[in-house]
Amino acid sequence: MKKTIAAIVAGFVVQVAGLVLIHSVWLKRDYLNTAANWRSQEAMHARLWAMLLAILIYVVAAVLIYLRGREAKEWIGQGVRFGVLLAMVAVVYGSLSSWAILPVPHMLVVKWIVGESALSVLFGVVVAWICQPKPTGA
Repeated sequence: MKKTIAAIVAGFVVQVAGLVLIHSVWLKRDYLNTAANWRSQEAMHARLWAMLLAILIYVVAAVLIYLRGREAKEWIGQGVRFGVLLAMVAVVYGSLSSWAILPVPHMLVVKWIVGESALSVLFGVVVAWICQPKPTGA
């Protein structure tokens, strides 16, 4: 249980920090260039609680899914595979779906996919590292 809670806390920190770096730093200019498509800063800040709740729900579910599907293999490979699968299920799906309904440039969507997919892999590796089983005695 301690490892599960540690993975959730670490995963939440990784996700929040990564999303801030991606969306508030790396993509800042892209968002300024498409400002008419988005809520105002004030409106977004008023809904920050919803974003944090969404991240928490995602992290809890992802950690629990990882623990259920973990195999007796090296943790690093499992973490990378898990991160790639998370990216396919959440990032690629969400980005392409958003592009289909929002008037955003395709290069912004490509950047979403690249940045958040890399974050998903990092998240998967962190979770796998924390949740690796205790080594059996020799």
